[in-house]
Amino acid sequence: MKRVVTMIAAASGFLLAGGVARSAPPAAKAHPPTAAEFAALRQRVDQQNELIMRLTQIESAHFDYLLKLLQNNGRGGAVVAPSPPPPPLPLPPVADAHPPGPQPPPVVEMPPPVQGPARLAAISGHVEVTGKSRGPVYVYVENIKEPAVERHMEIVQKDRAFVPDTAIVQRGTRVSFPNSDPILHNVFSPSPTQPFDLGSYHAGEKAGIVRLFTPGVVEVFCNMHAKMRADLLVVPNRYYTKVNADGSFHLDNVPIGARQIAAWTPEARVVSENVNLTAAGASVKLTLHVESRAHNKKTGEPYDAYKE
Repeated sequence: MKRVVTMIAAASGFLLAGGVARSAPPAAKAHPPTAAEFAALRQRVDQQNELIMRLTQIESAHFDYLLKLLQNNGRGGAVVAPSPPPPPLPLPPVADAHPPGPQPPPVVEMPPPVQGPARLAAISGHVEVTGKSRGPVYVYVENIKEPAVERHMEIVQKDRAFVPDTAIVQRGTRVSFPNSDPILHNVFSPSPTQPFDLGSYHAGEKAGIVRLFTPGVVEVFCNMHAKMRADLLVVPNRYYTKVNADGSFHLDNVPIGARQIAAWTPEARVVSENVNLTAAGASVKLTLHVESRAHNKKTGEPYDAYKE
């Protein structure tokens, strides 16, 4: 029985030293324990008391077992082994005296979204042009903005002309103007959307480059040759198409919703019309007016005779 008391005292001292003493707040901690900390500490003490009681029960059962063995031997009869002592009971888990901090929510794997039908439709219609058009006609969607693209195109200065002299590019496109003539050219644009001046350079020298970010019309001229002209249309997205010779057009795969459809051709102002694009599609008619206008040099002065 002395051994039982010794084991219980040792177990109690070990548990108290490893549990309660470790659970005590550090001396440097100025504020009293929170309600959560106190509850966790109390739970730990209760579990330790329960553990001590179970150890006592197990040792008592072992003592009874040994006592019965001695009594049977003393009677001189056959040794009849009493019922074995009960197996040790599983010990309760010891809770942490310091409650854990906020835990992140469990990760829940969501099933992949069900892909429904694409909400796209087609826009068709007709564009009428009054006046003499010197280039192609384009139709595009104005009110869908997409990230700037990383593309490049060339407009060559050749035989005192820009080749090609009309182009449509998406926002972000870099346009270079190499000089292939044996004379100087000075490419510039007075357009309010994105004015620029690339300076003068000879054939074979590094070409001037401009990156166009602002949607709209960019008129390009040469500061030395009045007849050199190029017209660029910068569009905000991929939704554009060239109008057929008969004025008809068809633009597929446009996101449905309220859309602003615009048309343009060189030397004409952009015209647009609002349409409600549904899954059944939409139709629109537009009219462009071409008006040839003279332009000046980059200084605002009229062109004079250029002597090569």
